Amino acid sequence: MQPAERASSPLAAPLAAPRPAPGAALELLVHGVGGATATGMLDDPHTVRVTGDGIAAVHRRFVDLDAERRPCAPDGRPVPEAYVWSNLTSGSGSRALWLLLLPFMVVNLAHWMRPPSHGRDRTAGGYGLLVRLVALSLTVLLVTAVCQVALDLVAWQCAGTRTCAARYSWLRFLSPDLNPGGWWSGPGRRLALAALIPAAVTGLLWYLSHRTWSVYESAEPPPPGPPLADPPPDGTSPPEDTLPHGGVPHATAPADGPASATRAASAARVPGPAHGANRSTEPTEPTDRRRDHGTVHGTDRTDRRTDHGTDRGDHGTDLGTGHPTEPADPTEPTNPTARAEHHPDHSTDHSTDHAHPAPGAPDAGTTPLARPGFWYGRRLVARLRAAHTAAAFLTVAAAVATPAGRFDLRSGGPPLLGAAGLLLLLVIVAGATVAVAVVCRRGRSERHLDRHPDGPLVRFLPSAALAVLVLAAGYALWPRPGWRSGGRLPGDTAFGVLMLLQGVLVLALAVTARLLYRAGPAPRTALRGFGGPAVAVLACALGGVMTGGVAQRVADWLDGSGTPGGAGPLPGPPVLLTWQASVIPPLLLVTALVLVRLSVATLRRARAEAPRVPADYPDEHPADPGDPYAPPAADTARARRIALTRAGAALTDRAPVAVGALAVTTLLFGAFALAGAWGTGEVPGDAAQGTPDLVAGAADTAQAAGSWLIGAGFLLLVAWGRRAYRDPRARRTIGILWDVGTFWPRAAHPFAPPCYAERAVPDLTWRVDTWTRSTRGRLVISGHSQGSVLAAAAAWQLAPDIRARVALLTYGSPLERLYGRWFPSCFGPAALHALHREVDCWRNLYRDTDPIGGPVRLPGSCGPAVDRPALRDPLAFGRTPEHPLPAPVLGHSDYQADPAFEEERARLLRRLGPGALPAPRPAERPHEPRAAQQPPAGAG
Repeated sequence: MQPAERASSPLAAPLAAPRPAPGAALELLVHGVGGATATGMLDDPHTVRVTGDGIAAVHRRFVDLDAERRPCAPDGRPVPEAYVWSNLTSGSGSRALWLLLLPFMVVNLAHWMRPPSHGRDRTAGGYGLLVRLVALSLTVLLVTAVCQVALDLVAWQCAGTRTCAARYSWLRFLSPDLNPGGWWSGPGRRLALAALIPAAVTGLLWYLSHRTWSVYESAEPPPPGPPLADPPPDGTSPPEDTLPHGGVPHATAPADGPASATRAASAARVPGPAHGANRSTEPTEPTDRRRDHGTVHGTDRTDRRTDHGTDRGDHGTDLGTGHPTEPADPTEPTNPTARAEHHPDHSTDHSTDHAHPAPGAPDAGTTPLARPGFWYGRRLVARLRAAHTAAAFLTVAAAVATPAGRFDLRSGGPPLLGAAGLLLLLVIVAGATVAVAVVCRRGRSERHLDRHPDGPLVRFLPSAALAVLVLAAGYALWPRPGWRSGGRLPGDTAFGVLMLLQGVLVLALAVTARLLYRAGPAPRTALRGFGGPAVAVLACALGGVMTGGVAQRVADWLDGSGTPGGAGPLPGPPVLLTWQASVIPPLLLVTALVLVRLSVATLRRARAEAPRVPADYPDEHPADPGDPYAPPAADTARARRIALTRAGAALTDRAPVAVGALAVTTLLFGAFALAGAWGTGEVPGDAAQGTPDLVAGAADTAQAAGSWLIGAGFLLLVAWGRRAYRDPRARRTIGILWDVGTFWPRAAHPFAPPCYAERAVPDLTWRVDTWTRSTRGRLVISGHSQGSVLAAAAAWQLAPDIRARVALLTYGSPLERLYGRWFPSCFGPAALHALHREVDCWRNLYRDTDPIGGPVRLPGSCGPAVDRPALRDPLAFGRTPEHPLPAPVLGHSDYQADPAFEEERARLLRRLGPGALPAPRPAERPHEPRAAQQPPAGAG
């Protein structure tokens, strides 16, 4: 029987409503990057999909289907379940085409790299606004590049040149020389016909965004459940009269005295973040309070809640309109001191947001990931999609209407036609203004599930822009005798303005990020808060390389043996694109120098580390020199290999240096290219004529090499995407990139690849919530690599009474090493400290040879409570009785093969033992160490 058949058989039915057995224990395994299979994760060929679909699902071994009905295993091992989510990023072959959306994904990352605001909410809102504007400029840049190829190079230049049109039979009907008097041979009509290509690209982007939006961003958190009473002290199941239909327990009277009563009352008072409370002090962006009233699963989700950080945009000023909103919730504490105690980190993702917990409520964490609407971004993506689609259509309309309007005004044609052209251009400008206003007016609304659609202005904006495009095409189709195409369309101005605008926005973003970082410096933050601006620069550079590569390759193809912009028959692409291509060789040279420097530093570190490697294995140096398993005294080759692996893994911590150097160099070379194009109006080779031979030769070489490199880079990207479409192994490699890049919701760019976590996190939250409520059992979420990030995000979304019964076991985890450094507003020290305080226990495993995972580095006494000392890798330096063959260096893989994994899991389960659930930890400030409190048996 196939797994899918077993999942639908009656054998899987008991999982829906099990009769809990005493001491039920579950280990929910979440894999990391690169994908995994249920068979491999569970180490059993007979697995069953118990819930989920072909995209993401929870699997069990066939023998464990009725595990909840049976007593716990004699050895105390939990029942393993595997959550397999790899198809969210590397499933179908069409997802390889997401490579073409790489600039959009990168700029979306810049949005989430904002430093914590520490009370500077307006500044944080400005940061989000600037990133959204950079993202909008990338959409316009992409569509402008397609217009440059289709309208300028093909329809305007090649079709209007006899020699070029004669080379391609499919262009002859557009040529006024080869098809005199043809209906489509007029310049305006050629432009109107060619406009179908960028319009189709825009429609495709809209379709992909809408399709993935309906699949990824539509998952909701679990509905509110009754408070979870503690189990009886003997570890037995709750009385049957407390289990309603479906096996979900009702709240019962506490069975273990006042302590249990206190915990039950606390859980009843404080709803979880997925159940009506926002457990974050990070304010969200402004939202419309008038739309906030509604019910979610029959539960009131209005503003009258005891939230831990609701949208201050609902109680302050809308960033986009400046209009005051309604006053704050009367349940919030008004004492500034109380506010400071509840909110030690007033960091915001975007704008102004400061609702506070009710008096007596426990501290609820300091990360936006705890908000109930964080992983439900339907409304924002829909709003941004409407604005970006409208901007794209209006860009095409401007490209079609501008040449016709210029001809009408300069040729002295019919006044009515010239007036119509001016009116059309004014309509295009007005529509573009509305699209920009929609992007600026409001960002994310995370404190509730925002199901309300936007107003008619936003919903019908793409349709209105498409109608303007149709009018522009009709205007261009009007016959204009005597109009001939020559030279280039005004692409230099468009690309130059876009590039200048992106530079100004990035510089403003850098200033904003610096202001936020100075409000609360954190030594471990990547690039001292400049990570977001640096990544935004790289996103713009990627967009420029891709657009310039397309234009250069198409121009070379159309011009045959000639050189576009030189001796060939075609003027070629805009001069600015040639200058951008010309700075690629020196940019690659600088990048190579940075990599060489890092490589030299790595080799020096490995050389210094090698003599110390044998000291990490003191048990392998026997006192008896005649021991046959004694390692050779001069086994320095293995020590060097291990030291080199450790030094290479440490390169991850130096990645910010390379990113910062590349971003600064790119910004400077981009400014140089813009100044050269606008200052000379010629390609670099022509502009260097008359200069010393060395300068002229360097300019010619850079121009030729850059043109080749930018085109080859684009072709390489397309070839990689094509290979990934056909080869599942290559597709999995691309999936690894997306595992990191598409973890975050589409808060800045709606055409970025979809956020898989908006499906995965609710999946995990649902499973943990329903299993815990129906069994009252012990549950360990075991996450490897990126799976540990999903596990932490799911834990933040649980209700407090459920979260307090869950243990975390993370290994090879990038929570602090990557996410904490690059995304400090969501995974900073305060957020990770709060997570450790709110889950029952947490242990983290890592190796010095792991280039991805690392310690969590919690401050004070919390660090040792979470981080186990670095595991030895390899397990043995030489040959030992336990390892008679050389042990491999595992690096980021096979953590479960280490004996420490089994030991830590057993400790977590002992701490979660039936009837021994600890009372909630007292509230404490995030950066203050707890009082001396040693975890039992090393559990955190």
